[in-house]
Amino acid sequence: MSRWLIYLVLLYGVASASAQTEQEYCDNLEKHHQNTQSTIHASLKPFANEMKVIQQNYCIEFQTQKTLDNADYTDINNMLIRAIEKQENVLISNSDLDNKSFNSYIKQLKSQPYIPPQGEPSYFSNREVPDGYYDTKGAVLLCYKNNTDCKTFMTDFFQLLGHSHKLLTLQDVDAAAVVHTNASKQWDQFLEDSLVQMPWELWLNSSRLYSQRQSSDNPQLLLPPSYQYIFLRPGLVYDFVSNAEDGSQNKATLMLEGLGVDAWNRKQWYIPSGISVVGLYTDRDGVDDLGWGVALRFKTKFMLGASFYGSDDTGVFLSVDLLELFRDKKETFKQYKSEFYKARGELNL
Repeated sequence: MSRWLIYLVLLYGVASASAQTEQEYCDNLEKHHQNTQSTIHASLKPFANEMKVIQQNYCIEFQTQKTLDNADYTDINNMLIRAIEKQENVLISNSDLDNKSFNSYIKQLKSQPYIPPQGEPSYFSNREVPDGYYDTKGAVLLCYKNNTDCKTFMTDFFQLLGHSHKLLTLQDVDAAAVVHTNASKQWDQFLEDSLVQMPWELWLNSSRLYSQRQSSDNPQLLLPPSYQYIFLRPGLVYDFVSNAEDGSQNKATLMLEGLGVDAWNRKQWYIPSGISVVGLYTDRDGVDDLGWGVALRFKTKFMLGASFYGSDDTGVFLSVDLLELFRDKKETFKQYKSEFYKARGELNL
């Protein structure tokens, strides 16, 4: 299970280590910039200068710290994406991209923890789409097959971007693995300690998680949600109503949690982890059969609440989450995984 969760959390996995070290990369940086300026397309020189700044800043930070963390590489990745976005007019003017396809390309880059390696445009033919040169994933048409100037331009562009992309593969894999393993442990804890949910609740919470990821500027790691929504959740409580007739004061009562929320990783048992508004039903002498209540959850699985029947009759109820007996971690994992692939597919349109 832990290995599956690492794959889920990391989306596409950890970037592999490059044969080139940070020190070698930084030592050869000035020579690379000199060679680049003499060979690239003139309209790409501003982009080349921006790549140079990103690379130099990385080397300064590396020389200062020697070890960069996950947040540093996320910042580099985001800077690269912003630099590409700024080249929209240049790219559209010198290629067969239009605004729609350019935006699709940007969505692809943002849909992954790090932008993928950028090589020269790939030629595809015999497909339902036009023959021509496409991006790395073969999803966005960059140049029609006879547009050699476009191919040359996009090759220069990808070479500039590719050299900066190496920054994302120079990271210390051991250090990155620690971060990713911790994320996997959080998913393991979530599957063990979180509220067992009905299918519609599971759909609601998994959809919410990946919707948040779609709009996130930093999808580097996909961590479990810190809280869960509760919606139309059935249960059974033990309810005490003092105004009921003798023999009917203590009753097992059907409960339906209409709407609630629970923070599954609350550490202190004495601080409520969640709250819900509930509906109640029981056949009790001297009191209305239907009622409502407000319930507090403790450590997710235990409930303490106040019940209200009619205008004057109140009670107190207790409950233990019986759905815990039916916990199926595999099905929970499959639902979150399914919503993940759905969100990733939408981002790749």
